Amino acid sequence: MTSRSTIEPLVVSPREACALLGIGNTRLYRLLGDKVLDSYKDGKSRRIPMAAIRSYIERRIDESMGRRGRGRPRRIIPAQPQQPEATASQEVTP
Repeated sequence: MTSRSTIEPLVVSPREACALLGIGNTRLYRLLGDKVLDSYKDGKSRRIPMAAIRSYIERRIDESMGRRGRGRPRRIIPAQPQQPEATASQEVTP
């Protein structure tokens, strides 16, 4: 007979999903509402399949592979045309 702790669950509760993903309750329910993370109702209980959690993590990793890194993207300032400097011969006297 196997111990319950060695059996990996197929589904988890929203509270367990929050702990696994390291996110808050509000963010989890936003992901569920936006259909980013799959779930189903079992009676009055909401259940989230572990496969959906793994798939979400894989998608997030794939999305982040093309990014530069943390923080905001660099602001690129367009080059401004150089104005010619006034020389002594070009100066206008009153």
